[in-house]
Amino acid sequence: MLELTSTANGLFKQSFAGDTFNTAVYLAHLFSDELDVSYITGVGSDTYSQKMVAAFESEGIRTNALQCIEGRTPGLYIIENDASGERYFHYWRSASAARHMFDRWTSARIAELLVSYDCLYLSGISLAILDEVQRHNLIEALHIVKPHCLIAYDPNYRADLWPDNDICRQTNKQLAKLADIALVSKEDHITLWERTSKDMIATTWSSWGSTEVVVKDGGNDCLILKDGEKTTVSPQSDIIPVDTTGAGDSFAAGYVGSRLLERTTSEAAKEAHSIAANVVQFKGAIIKTAGSKFEHSVSLHQRN
Repeated sequence: MLELTSTANGLFKQSFAGDTFNTAVYLAHLFSDELDVSYITGVGSDTYSQKMVAAFESEGIRTNALQCIEGRTPGLYIIENDASGERYFHYWRSASAARHMFDRWTSARIAELLVSYDCLYLSGISLAILDEVQRHNLIEALHIVKPHCLIAYDPNYRADLWPDNDICRQTNKQLAKLADIALVSKEDHITLWERTSKDMIATTWSSWGSTEVVVKDGGNDCLILKDGEKTTVSPQSDIIPVDTTGAGDSFAAGYVGSRLLERTTSEAAKEAHSIAANVVQFKGAIIKTAGSKFEHSVSLHQRN
């Protein structure tokens, strides 16, 4: 999507961002020596879509799976931050190309596209923007390819994108059954199900079928449940957030990328916390980079 971030004197900085795209960028930057990262979405044939594709490629993301949707354009959102760095979003994307990425695709055709990947990462937003038929076919395709790849899922709840909360709940349960890694926000889960403890949230997602559950809690400890064992990992405590827009997305990249490299759950969570802590100290979803490495973060594969 087109991202507009407020700057001084009422001006805005334009960039490209979006939850799964942000995660793809962080994966591509932090794990460039070990992982090839591709992005699947719908883009238009307009000038901004062309710039968006160029931006994907400049970040080291492969674009061969992008779907060009004639007559459609990218979505747009504006980020507004309060004094504590908490973000608020204003969206214009009802006619975006991404909403039509699997128009007239069967589940078998989608599966044929997805099966070549070792890992698939998607979010609740990925599903919410699709109509009922596309969503159904995508979920069916995930069932087909599940034996062949790891599936990571972040519910990333946005109320205004779903027809109603019952459909959102049902869809999340379907994805929980498919997820090898579920990255669940405590705040999002409470909004939908009113279960308050991280222990209960982790147990719930595990009971729905998720193999490995990570319960995120903003700047607090995250809880991991895998093979019946619960682990708590603490973040850095001396961080003053400026903009939390990319926190969850960068956390997901750090965790999923680390697990793909066979790091332990604790090591993955520590890396995820470290990346997110760096990201929230700067404005925008994607922080400034130098080449393929962050200026403000040390990537996992540079560590012993």
